[in-house]
Amino acid sequence: SYRTMLLKRPRVRTGGGLYVLKYTKVKKIQRDMWTETPVGAILETVYFRYLYFLESGKVLYALTTTRPHEMIPRLVQMRVHGAKDKAAVEGEYEIQATKLIVRAVQEWQTVKLELSIQPMSAWGRFGALSFDRHLSSAAGDFDEYWSRDLVEYEVPEQDFGFLKDHRL
Repeated sequence: SYRTMLLKRPRVRTGGGLYVLKYTKVKKIQRDMWTETPVGAILETVYFRYLYFLESGKVLYALTTTRPHEMIPRLVQMRVHGAKDKAAVEGEYEIQATKLIVRAVQEWQTVKLELSIQPMSAWGRFGALSFDRHLSSAAGDFDEYWSRDLVEYEVPEQDFGFLKDHRL
């Protein structure tokens, strides 16, 4: 029935929150005669990726070190008042079965994220997105055979989780 189709078909959540991925990596300190980092120090990189989906096929994408409690008000300002933000850009998304493709244009490159919608997770029904592939191109050309500036990045093993927030 139509009701069953609406309940079971894969989709992204478009209201009441956003998808967040926290990535943490510990970097090994290279010791040489120019190293000023004290012995015993740990270099840890922490960054967040944010995906806020709109029903119109648009998405707000951000890659930043800003924590969610600081980033959500900035995304609300972008959405409600049309304010510009240095960390977030607008893009487009499309869904084919359980595959989700996000394209976001930044000043220096176009980013393409390939994700999979998880039907059930710790974040609820359709509350997680697994990261399958991450590409970028300065020219915005993602044809793997013809593109001359296509870069493929290593993707984290963690999933995007849906963070509920009533302001969004």
